Amino acid sequence: MCKWPSEVICGLDQVKDESKTIFIACEEDMDEALSAVKKGIWTFSSDWFMNCVMKQVLDLGAPQFAESL
Repeated sequence: MCKWPSEVICGLDQVKDESKTIFIACEEDMDEALSAVKKGIWTFSSDWFMNCVMKQVLDLGAPQFAESL
């Protein structure tokens, strides 16, 4: 069970609290991913997300999307 309330958004303009937001991006979303990083939003790749789903654990210690480029 998730301890934090969760919400799916469709754009960075809908972010209410950057500290409680994770942005999932692929290479095609590079401009938006960089905007998310500038706002202080944790930004990870879609590969990171799939690995977390397979392991059933959020690996928040993994390198963020913009760091891995």
